[in-house]
Amino acid sequence: MVKVNREDDFKKNAIFHGPRFDVYAEDDQGIIYDFEMQNEDQHDLAERISIYQGNLSRQALYAGQPFKKRKRTVVFFICDHDPYGLGWPSYALKVELVGCPNFSVDNKETNVIVNLKTDVSQLTQAQREMVAYFNDGIVSGAFSQKLAAAVAAVKADAIRGGIYMTIEEYAALKSAYAREQGEEAGKEAERIKTITGLAALDMSRAQIIEFLKTNMDLSEEEAQAAYDNAMAAHA
Repeated sequence: MVKVNREDDFKKNAIFHGPRFDVYAEDDQGIIYDFEMQNEDQHDLAERISIYQGNLSRQALYAGQPFKKRKRTVVFFICDHDPYGLGWPSYALKVELVGCPNFSVDNKETNVIVNLKTDVSQLTQAQREMVAYFNDGIVSGAFSQKLAAAVAAVKADAIRGGIYMTIEEYAALKSAYAREQGEEAGKEAERIKTITGLAALDMSRAQIIEFLKTNMDLSEEEAQAAYDNAMAAHA
C-alpha cells in the first residue's frame, strides 16, 4: 500500500449521511480500499456498502479525466455474523445484467463481505489465523502477528487523533436501529443499554433525558420514566 489512513472521516456534511472509514488505503496500482468491521447484523449491509462505495467514488476520478480512467474501489466488510446464512467464508457482490445472470457488468466497484462465523475446515492457514484473531483475539502464526500489529497501529492512530465515534453518535445510531425493529420489548432493551451506557460516561440525568427527547422522540415524561426504569433495572 502506498497510502493508509485510519478512520478517514467523510462526516463533513450536515445533511447527507457520510460514513466513517475504519481503514482507508490506496495501493501502488491506484486501487482504493475501505476496510470495515461490522459487529452487529442490522440487516442493512447492502445499503451500507453502497454508501461507502459512493464516497470512495468521489476520489476515483479527477476532474477532466475520461470515465475509463476511473480507479477501482474496493469495500471490505468483516462481519462477526453470516449475513446470508450460507456458511460461505466470504461473499462477493456484483452488478449483473437483468435477464442475463452470467453477464457481469464491471463498473470498477468491488464489494466483499468476510464471514467470521464460517466453518474453518476448508480455509487456508492465513484465513484460519484471521478468523481466530477476529473471533477470539488469538495470535497463532506469522500472518496473525502482522494482523495484530496492524490493528494495534490503527487503534493507536485513532486514539491519538481523537476520532472514535462519540457516545452520542453511537447511541443515536443504535436507537434508530431499535426503532425500526418495531417491537416494544426490543426498543425498551435498547433504551436501557443506551441510558446505562451514557450514565457510565458520567452524563447527568438531565443530559440523558435531553438526549432521549432529541434522539428517541420521547416526551419529557416518557424520557424521565425511561431513565428511571433503566437505572432501576441496572441497579
